[in-house]
Order: sequence, then C-alpha cells, then structure tokens
Amino acid sequence: MVRHAFTKDRAAIGCVLFAAALLGSACTQAPLQADPTPVTLRFGVASPKTGLSTGGVSGFISNLLSESLIGTGWDGRPFARLATEWSTSADGLAVDLRLRDKLQFHDGTPADGPFFKNELQRIFARFQYESHKSVISVDLVEPNLIRIKLARREALFVTDLANSSFVHPKNPDLGLGPFKLLRRTPTARLEAFDGYYRGRPSLDFVEVLEYEEQRTPWAAFLRGEIDAVHELSPSAAEFMEAEGQSNVRTFPFIAPYYIHLAFNLKNPILKNAAVRRALSYAVDRQAVIDTGLAKQGEVAEGPIWPFHWAHSTAQKKYTHNIEAATLQFDSAGYPKQRASKPGRMPSRFSLRCLTIAREARYEKMATVLQKQFYDVGIDLQIEALPADELYKRLQTGDFDTVLIQRTSGRSLGWTYNSFHSSKVPLGYSSADAVLDRLRGTTTDAEVKTVVSDLQQIFHDDPPAIFIAWPKVKRAVGTAFSVPVERANDDYGRDVLSSLWQWRRADSRK
Repeated sequence: MVRHAFTKDRAAIGCVLFAAALLGSACTQAPLQADPTPVTLRFGVASPKTGLSTGGVSGFISNLLSESLIGTGWDGRPFARLATEWSTSADGLAVDLRLRDKLQFHDGTPADGPFFKNELQRIFARFQYESHKSVISVDLVEPNLIRIKLARREALFVTDLANSSFVHPKNPDLGLGPFKLLRRTPTARLEAFDGYYRGRPSLDFVEVLEYEEQRTPWAAFLRGEIDAVHELSPSAAEFMEAEGQSNVRTFPFIAPYYIHLAFNLKNPILKNAAVRRALSYAVDRQAVIDTGLAKQGEVAEGPIWPFHWAHSTAQKKYTHNIEAATLQFDSAGYPKQRASKPGRMPSRFSLRCLTIAREARYEKMATVLQKQFYDVGIDLQIEALPADELYKRLQTGDFDTVLIQRTSGRSLGWTYNSFHSSKVPLGYSSADAVLDRLRGTTTDAEVKTVVSDLQQIFHDDPPAIFIAWPKVKRAVGTAFSVPVERANDDYGRDVLSSLWQWRRADSRK
C-alpha cells in the first residue's frame, strides 16, 4: 500500500557513528552502563481545523511510520532511502532501482522485490504525476532490482518517486519507518522499531499530543506537559519568548512551501499579462511578511525552491514600485477611475481574494495586500472562508485570486504539477512549452538553461504574486540532545529528519 506524502520533508541526514577509547589507568573503574530507563519524548503538534496545516498529527505520525524509495535533498537532488541506488539507461527509456536487503515492516513481514513491484505498478496506474504516464512496465529482473521501462525520456521521474511512501499492503499503520504505532488515541504513542534499516532509534517512545490552536503547544511546553513543539506559531511574542527560555532550543529553517496570491486567468482582466505584472509591482512583499508572518520568512521570487541546484539567482525580480505599477495599468487600458458604485471605493477595477478563515497569518497578509492594492487604485475584496468551502470555490473556478500556500517539494516535478495547464485549469498556459522541455532534459547544463527560461516566464507572464517562503521553528527542551545539520546559519535544516537519532541529553544509551 502506498501513502502519498505531499508536504513530507525528506532532508538527507547520515548516520553518525560514535567510538570511545578506554585509556589505561592505575585506578580500576567500573565500565559505564547504559541507562535502563525508557526514554519517552512528548511532542506537541497543532492540527488546525482549517485545512492549511502542514499535515497535523496524522502527517506527523505518517512521517515516523513510513519511508520512500528516494528522498529529495536540500538542493533538490535525489538521495537513497529504501532504494540504495538508481540508474537511467543511455536512451533514457529505462530506470533501474536497487532495493536494500532484508527490509521488513513493523510486524516483521518482509518488504521484498515482489512487494515493491506490485506497489509501484499501483502508483503508476494512478497517473498522479505526469512522468507516470510514460511507464510501460515494471519488472523484477533480480530479487532486489526493479527495472521500469518508459515510453519517453522523463527527467523528473526519479524525483517524483520521492512523493510516495510505503506501508503494509493490508495495514496502513504498519510501515518501514523508525517508529511503530502502538495507538492513535487518546494520545498517539509510538515505539522504537528494532528492525529500522538505519539502526534502532535512540528514543524508546514518542508520544504525540494534538492541539487545535497553533499557539497552544507552546503554552503546554511552558507548563512542562510536553518536551517539544512541532511548529511555533509566527507571532513575534511567541518567537521572542522561545528565544528567551533557558530550557529550550529552537531550530529555525526555511520551509519548502511558498505563500502566493494565485490568479484565475478566466477573469478577463487577469488574462492581460500587463495587469498581472502591474499587480506584482504593487506588492511590497517584505511588508506582507513583516505583518503576516512576524518577519519570519524570506521573499519569494517564484515557485522554484531557491536552494535548488538549478535555480538561477541572475533573474529579474519584482520590487515594490508604485510608479511602474501605475504605468502598466494605464498602458493596459485601466486608468484610475473617479466614479464608483455606492459603498465602494473609486478604482481601476475590483478583484475578489479568497483566503482561509480563522488563519490569522493569511487574514493579516490579505489585509496588507488590500491596502497596497488600494494605493494603486485596485479594490481587493477579501472573502475569508472555511477550508471546505474555499476548496469548493477553487474547484469550480469561482474566484479571481486566492491567497494560499503550495509545496515546492524542493523538486521541479512539483513546479510542473503546479503550473502546467494540464494540471491546474486556471487558464494559464504560458509556461507549458518550457515545462514540457524540462521533462526531456538530459544534462545538468540543459536543466539549468530550461530553469532559467522558466524563471523568466514566471516573471514576464506571472501566474501569481509569489510572496514568501515561511520560516518555521521547532522547539525542543534541553533535556534532549538533537543532532543538527545546517545548510547555513540563516536557513537551517529541519531537525525532524533526524528524530530517530534524538536522545536524552544525559543518556548513555
């Protein structure tokens, strides 16, 4: 059985081996003994009922239970997980996957070549990703070697594999991950899996406590009810308070999803690329981040992960420029209007902006955007809706713009799925030709060229106003030792990737 993990962060973390040398001494000392006390980590996770949480408790547990064949690294390149290696034939029409030996599910059932062959066939039959449509066959050519034949070259195929994780075919609560599930309710409890392919976790148990409001876990941490907070809410007070606590360490990192104001080009006004460029110039992205995210984010120039190895930093960028916005609106035939309907502001035109109700950061950001659009004569009408109603409106196309987040997956496959007209029917097709070229690239140099072209199109003919890459912070009590691998001091890495290596700070286990 396959579980698709759309927001799962699979940063590459290597196993760390420790060695101790005993020095001779005239004094006889008793050897150090492992601490026999079971180590339990209590994790607080918010699961807002808005539909925009990053997985909530269910997603958190899934990340501990299941594994994927391939991971996607910080730089967007694939790395080994359940598959130890992969290779593509010279003509690009076959991909070989070498599986790890002696993989087993949490109940001891073997996860062997026939299992993965069958599950991969099910994945590809669903056509979840464009590259899957090219699969002709899946063959087990050796006990641990799977060969996938393609009808055409698919440059995004391997990284697309990172989006599917594997669980037991008859019980989705049994996986191949570092922890096995003991119960889900009333408090989820997981136990270290002795047969985990990277080694038994240092923690014996993980308990996951669910909270409806995002700020509540931090209060629970301060009361000593939990040991770690999945994600601190982006309020200045909470972030500052966390930094001031002596019994907590915070681990910030840039999350692999972006917040954007997406355009529905079925609106006749938004069909005009000059109008979309003008709206892009009208937005002060840093001001939106400062207010809506309490300064916890980086300006987004587009939907491509800014740390991807093929990302170009030489591309044009939008700056807040009211004069440029005004000129673009005027040239597009939308001069500032003096007359107005009763109760409405004088405007060039009006747009509806959907956003999620009861999500403070989105409502704050929408309000800032409304003010910035007002400054250039655009009437932005905000509609904050419950999640289920918002998604119905998106499916029917009953909106002009929507303020929402979308994953980048740190891969170009997600860019294809998010902006090719065959995947998102919002009337935007300007990037289709370049995205199709991307699928057939063969060398790193070609990929960089195509990505540069793609970034240029997203600037000149924007499908959205890309606003922010949010900064996320995990909080962990100092009673636990957390291995840290950072990209650099500013952007960090997600320490949840190494949860199986966390240990009690004073533990000798």
